[in-house]
Amino acid sequence: MDHLLAENYPQFDYQLLDTGELQKLEQFGPHRFIRPAPQAIWPKSLSSAEWKEAEGEYKYFKGKDTGGEWKFFTPTPKDGWNIQFHNLFFKVQPTGFGHIGLFPEQALNWLWIIDQLRQLNGTKIQLLNVFGYTGASTIAAASAGAHVTHIDASKASVTWARHNLELSGLGDRPVRWIVDDAMKYMEREHRRGKKYDAIIMDPPSFGRGPKGEVWNIENMLSQFMKACQNILKDSPALLLFTTHSPGFSALTLENMMRTYFPAHKSGNFTTGEMFIPDKSSGLNLPNGFFARWVADSH
Repeated sequence: MDHLLAENYPQFDYQLLDTGELQKLEQFGPHRFIRPAPQAIWPKSLSSAEWKEAEGEYKYFKGKDTGGEWKFFTPTPKDGWNIQFHNLFFKVQPTGFGHIGLFPEQALNWLWIIDQLRQLNGTKIQLLNVFGYTGASTIAAASAGAHVTHIDASKASVTWARHNLELSGLGDRPVRWIVDDAMKYMEREHRRGKKYDAIIMDPPSFGRGPKGEVWNIENMLSQFMKACQNILKDSPALLLFTTHSPGFSALTLENMMRTYFPAHKSGNFTTGEMFIPDKSSGLNLPNGFFARWVADSH
């Protein structure tokens, strides 16, 4: 288990209340929901009465493991609500994809980002967050002093991320917001000679850019890693690579980083599964993989 999960786990207005029978019961602030959890093949721990306290449930369409719809049992705020993590604040709300606007399994990575950047003693790190979604990693990095470039193909996600930065009282921090196809943007940065000290990357399994550009991780990951390599400084500070894609593992991520980022020879890797602690059973719900790298000086 990651040492950052420690006894001193920070304030987080989120709890995984129970898992089992391919579902998870979650508490986001004052609101409780049921969502699919294909990894949770064990029995549930809480009673059916506890599960019936949920305000809504997201179900995949019959016969599919992606795409679905919400069913709400009680009124839920249409404009969302705010939850706290550590000293940061995020807006959350149910989306059409079954997301809530935040990935709790990334919590340990947010702590890691903050911890590593603080160890740089105020150095102004130029950090790129690729596929930045609603900005939790961006805001964690900005809170620790980094100069962040946040890129996502979804204008709605970038707008949401900017709102989260303001919610956290960090609106004056140096963050650049880019709505663009990730590959095209990094290729332009390479032509401009722009280099970054750190890159955070969380590529999706599949996606589309703002002009219909198709992203498929199996076909494009090598090209993506090469693009990252082209804009990474020769002596970088840190790297974080996460994925939820089936068929990928922590070792796969580490191997890709070792292949494309030669600087790994003078640094340290930490790899493993992302997970969320299940409050009722004491189990950990697996949810993707991570590979982290830091230079020796950290």
